[in-house]
Amino acid sequence: MKSSKPRLILTTGDPDGIGPEIILKIFKNKKFTELYNLKISGSKKIFDYYSSLLNLPEIEENAFIEIPLPRNFKINPGKTGKSAGKFSGDSVKKAAELCLKNEFDAVVTLPLSKESLNKGGYNYPGHTEMLSEITSSSETAMILHSRKFSVALLTGHIPVKNISRKLTKDLIFRKIVTVNNSLIRDFGIKNPKIAILSLNPHSGDGGLIGNEEINIINPVILKMNSMGFNIRGAFSSDAYFANKMYQKFDITAAVYHDQGLIPFKMISFGKGVNFTAGLKITRTSPDHGTAFDIAGTGNANEESTMHAIKLAEKIANGKERKFQE
Repeated sequence: MKSSKPRLILTTGDPDGIGPEIILKIFKNKKFTELYNLKISGSKKIFDYYSSLLNLPEIEENAFIEIPLPRNFKINPGKTGKSAGKFSGDSVKKAAELCLKNEFDAVVTLPLSKESLNKGGYNYPGHTEMLSEITSSSETAMILHSRKFSVALLTGHIPVKNISRKLTKDLIFRKIVTVNNSLIRDFGIKNPKIAILSLNPHSGDGGLIGNEEINIINPVILKMNSMGFNIRGAFSSDAYFANKMYQKFDITAAVYHDQGLIPFKMISFGKGVNFTAGLKITRTSPDHGTAFDIAGTGNANEESTMHAIKLAEKIANGKERKFQE
């Protein structure tokens, strides 16, 4: 039987980014933290450094699942580095493993630097791919969720020049099934309404400026609707967002990263949460990056991470019953 307080583990994120500062500020907020059983996959030495630098209260030792510091480790706020990348990867790996063992109900990952992560020996383009492998989750999808707008990505952290080649009927089918199942299971939506955006301007203009809609996207939509799914598209993204058509759907499926993330951050930045659908564990994260430009300055905002903690608790305990209000 679960504790009345959900067991959540926070990763450190990149030690040279804003992750430690955000966690220090959250732990300072006793009214918020008393609602949860929060632990940190990290090193108290890192947090004590930022506590002293930023004049924030120290976090008690019993809040940490201690991760060993790499040899020659040194904190360099705002810089990328091998040892910082290794530590951030170690923090994620440990937290995921503990969730798999059911020692925690969910993990909330703080931002890491993909460049540092790879320098540190973890060869992944991001959290999603790393967690998918660690948890042996065969099919996952990146969802950015807020009360105003939610988006799922059909392709993730890949070069723009590779998007068309990556976008196959099979990929779209698998991603939409993963997203649809997550909306039902994790968010309590019985018959999710999903919109899919086009790859080309004006949905390809009947093939004049691209055939992906005719040959790939639209046939998948027709096939899935014949199977009982509730999908519409492919919508030209400029008109779709200009006319606020996203308000009519439970989620919007973007073909590529920036197509979905640019409007999401314009509409919901600071209040949005990154959620990984299809993982064998519950994982959320804030909707921003390491913010190296303000690391160590005391200017980091903890609001998005607090939203991530709230959503992780709701999904892990099956309390989230409405995806949009």
